[in-house]
Amino acid sequence: MYTGRSKVIFSLFAVLALVSVTATIVTSDDSSAEAVSGTQLSLVATDQTLNVIAGNSSSVTLFVYHTYDDFRVMTVKATTDAEFVKITTNFEPGTLPAKTEPPAAITLTALAEKYAHQASYTITLTFTVQNATTTETGTATLALDVHSNLTSDKYNKFIGFIPNTLDGFLGEIWFTALVSFFCMLAIGYAVMFVAVPVCSRIVMKKDDPERATLKKLLYNLCQVIVWLWVIGQVARIIGLEEGWIDFINRLFYLAYVVVGLIVGWKLYKLIVDTVIRKIIDKADDYSGKDAATDFESFRPLFLYIGEIILAIIGTMLIMSLLGFNLAAVITSAGLVSLGISMGAQDVLKQFFSGLEILATRPFKKGDLVRVGVDTTIYKVRRVNVMNTLLENWDNTDVNIMPNSVITTNKIQNLTRETLVSKVYLTVDVGYGTDVNLARKLVQEAACENPHVIVDGSVTRPYTRLDAFLDSNLNIKLGFYVDNFSSQWAVSGQIRQTIIDKFRANGVNIDYDQIVIHNAVPEVRAEAEKKAAGDSSVSQ
Repeated sequence: MYTGRSKVIFSLFAVLALVSVTATIVTSDDSSAEAVSGTQLSLVATDQTLNVIAGNSSSVTLFVYHTYDDFRVMTVKATTDAEFVKITTNFEPGTLPAKTEPPAAITLTALAEKYAHQASYTITLTFTVQNATTTETGTATLALDVHSNLTSDKYNKFIGFIPNTLDGFLGEIWFTALVSFFCMLAIGYAVMFVAVPVCSRIVMKKDDPERATLKKLLYNLCQVIVWLWVIGQVARIIGLEEGWIDFINRLFYLAYVVVGLIVGWKLYKLIVDTVIRKIIDKADDYSGKDAATDFESFRPLFLYIGEIILAIIGTMLIMSLLGFNLAAVITSAGLVSLGISMGAQDVLKQFFSGLEILATRPFKKGDLVRVGVDTTIYKVRRVNVMNTLLENWDNTDVNIMPNSVITTNKIQNLTRETLVSKVYLTVDVGYGTDVNLARKLVQEAACENPHVIVDGSVTRPYTRLDAFLDSNLNIKLGFYVDNFSSQWAVSGQIRQTIIDKFRANGVNIDYDQIVIHNAVPEVRAEAEKKAAGDSSVSQ
């Protein structure tokens, strides 16, 4: 792929690059070396200034060169004039390497406290070099810069930006703080009076009755935010200590989180209601009323999920503001959650079963249902996340049924789509009865009842000869009633009408007949002998 000339050119470039890098390192070692006074030592630092952020640590490496011909033992001590910074080294007292060997490396680490003051400081390194007869001591320095966002750069500046260059008492710090306080308070209130109405208009409708309540709540919380912000800025203007500034900042951010959670919750509810309303408007397979009832059953589920998410976010933000280590908190929460999930399986099963019911909607409030093999008919009163409240048929008892029981059993919803219900009745007549007449009279009795549907929307009342019994014939009547809850009353009315029609037309409702013969009991041997005699006579 490459020609011989190309290979030679690439090789020359590689050699030149290597030589340049080596020369740069050697030159750097010689030119940037700082002599240690009182010794034959010189230092080369990877950075001329050690920069550290308050609450963190930073390191720099020093290479120690020397011109001693004999063996020497060296010790190093590092100090600084920074009150809130601790300097440590990794160098243990020991023999210096020969001057022809690689230099000794010293790593300096600066650990700044959380409330360290932002400024430029100096690190002083004290070296002690000794052999069997002499001891030499020398010092070297390294620049140290501490950075902190809590240290004020607004000292004696109007509203934190304009330096106070006035003469006399007008140039005093208290005058700057007083003017800045009222100016920033006015700015804060002006922003609040614009932001709160705009925010309320975004998250809630104009005619929403809760809008006035939300605006009042936001005004109160925003006033707290404004005052905390002003106090924090004034604290920086007067040069308050970093600890107090941090405390005020935490209160400010805490109030900010509370306002954010409230606005976020209102906005989330608005989004959920808007999405559900648009889904209902676009639903083609439902009537308007059914669509509203069906899709709005999702609302409690979405709101509950939103509450959980916002609660988690709010808790994490507040714990972060209070100085907790979120990584450790999340790890601990995971372990605790594992223990809880193993010890509270039934509770979690009910919880997720409740979410399943809210999502799949097998029934709604007011539906009549049967659960599992239980023949009792229940009326749904309310569906909760952990359980469902069911009323019995006569509304005398309320049954609190765990959702896990409902989801693991067969649910028969008797009134999910409509209250229309099909009913069957049976009537027994004698074998000598005119069956066609009896069927006609039974069908007429059903059609005459006002609660029986005969308009053709469902199957009209019909009859059939259902069975041949031992003593009678069984006629079965099927019909639809307009309300499931009235089917038993309607059935009783139809039975009464059937009795009246049968009596008027001479039709009898038959019953089982058993003929009992009164005779002297026979022993088994006599009965068998008599049966054998009857058999021979017949032959």
